[in-house]
Amino acid sequence: MSAEPQAPPMEWVDVNGRRWRVELPPGRILLRGEDSVVDVPASRWAEDLYIAGHGEGFIVRFEGFDGSLGFLLSREQGLPLLAHLGVVPQQTPAEPEAPAAPAAALLWPRVSPLAVWALICSALVFVPLAGILPAIATIVLLILHRLRVRRSAAYAHSRAICTAAIVFLLTGGAVCVLATLGMLRYRGDLATTSVFADSHTQRNIAAIVYGVFVVLLSLTVHEAAHAITAWWLGDGLARSLGRVTLNPLAHIDPFGTVLLPAILAWAGGPVFGYARPVPVQVEALPRWRRAHILIALAGPGSNLLLACASLLLLLGIGCVVRLAGAGPIVNYASFDFTAPVVVVGVPFGALIGPLCMILKLAFFINVALALFNLIPIPPLDGSWVLEHLFPGTLGRLYAVLRPFGVWVFLAAIYFNIFDFLVYPLLVVIVPSLFLLSISTGM
Repeated sequence: MSAEPQAPPMEWVDVNGRRWRVELPPGRILLRGEDSVVDVPASRWAEDLYIAGHGEGFIVRFEGFDGSLGFLLSREQGLPLLAHLGVVPQQTPAEPEAPAAPAAALLWPRVSPLAVWALICSALVFVPLAGILPAIATIVLLILHRLRVRRSAAYAHSRAICTAAIVFLLTGGAVCVLATLGMLRYRGDLATTSVFADSHTQRNIAAIVYGVFVVLLSLTVHEAAHAITAWWLGDGLARSLGRVTLNPLAHIDPFGTVLLPAILAWAGGPVFGYARPVPVQVEALPRWRRAHILIALAGPGSNLLLACASLLLLLGIGCVVRLAGAGPIVNYASFDFTAPVVVVGVPFGALIGPLCMILKLAFFINVALALFNLIPIPPLDGSWVLEHLFPGTLGRLYAVLRPFGVWVFLAAIYFNIFDFLVYPLLVVIVPSLFLLSISTGM
């Protein structure tokens, strides 16, 4: 048998400017630097090697226990590697011009799905009694992440998500205990508890200010989640435009983010708004439809996480206040957005009341934003999900409608299409308010 032909040695330059001599012997890849050698056998290619198209060339990254190496290769440099891997390159559309970004910025971080699921499960730990189930799931997912994901610089963001999940787990576990004690202590008051308590208080300036602040924060997190997810999946356009940030100035629209929520709050209606959309450029990525679906879902998902965090803190504060034997929190579980929250009988009650009101608004508004953006009407996030799930049917319809998305959206408002959103909102909000009522005795 004749030996497998070996490609001649090549010289690559990594994103840090270091030169490497690359050899492709059968069954392995050797990278020789000035003071180190990286040997990647075929058995590790599936885990340690990442390659994706980028414009006319390729992005290549080698993972190791002590770090990773990233290269931006031309097509001529990348084709011998693809041939060595037994991969047939596919033609990818040229990317539209975008502002230049540092080479290292294009080598996006990697995030394990285990970390994301751990964060989602940990956000539900605060539920009394039933919180033990997501707590167990969170612990299992964190252990699996520790066992399966190696400790390298490329997975630093994944470890950060796990850290956030641990914080949720510990905080939610403490609140779960408090809420369970509250349920046991006030179980006799359930017959007189009403989550539909109304208030006839006049709208106040504080509610408007709080509402605008919460909408600004929620929309900032929503758009940043789109941008960060796109970057994690390999689309560096949003990051090159400065959208991977929690700075509100990078995302706000003067009318949609500030003025519109203020007008709606003053009118006593549901408070919502919109921010500048995040540009994405995913067509050159592997499995780009899946990537676009995940990017679209990241925005509503971030709002649901904010809603869980708000309810967690609101429930914890209420349990502590009531278990301390203090007076009631007025309109704590009311649907009236403008009703003030008053805390008496405890120190710093004047500060706890406004904080509870902000958390209450944050819960309502983020649940509404998440469900609203999942409606499959252009240009909302739900339309992108359905377009890529069913590219041959709904995808073609959305491709025709999307240039007229603003008019479709206005028509939906005119014909009261969004009125049905009230019902899924009630499905989420009513049990949550009932949870607050029975756990805090208010």
